[in-house]
Amino acid sequence: MSYYYRGNLAMELEQQSRSVTKTTKRTVRIKPTIPTGEKLLYLLFISLTVVGLGLVGVRYSQISQLNYEIQSTKHENRVTTEKNATVKLQIEQMTNRDRLQKEAEKQGMVYNPAAVHTIGKPEVQASSLPQTQPKKP
Repeated sequence: MSYYYRGNLAMELEQQSRSVTKTTKRTVRIKPTIPTGEKLLYLLFISLTVVGLGLVGVRYSQISQLNYEIQSTKHENRVTTEKNATVKLQIEQMTNRDRLQKEAEKQGMVYNPAAVHTIGKPEVQASSLPQTQPKKP
């Protein structure tokens, strides 16, 4: 019975359809984007940074390669110096006067002090060497 107190139901439905819905306008703020010039500036800075780091990496690899070549050259130099020292010692041993005289006597040669010509200061006096005279036939 409540519909009697409210009045006519048909009228009530009309009133509901006439009810005004409030619409509120919202202002939506769009965040401003970065300006194009600033974007290009950032892009330029990033690209310069990448190129700079690339150049540093390339130079570092070149320096490493040169250091390796220097070390290998130093090692080769050390080996060559050792070989030279060995060869100098062998030359010194081979050019020893006593050894040469013994080798000459083994091959049948005879020492003739008159045929020896010394330039500069003589290391060995001829009088200290044994005098051998050539055999006369």
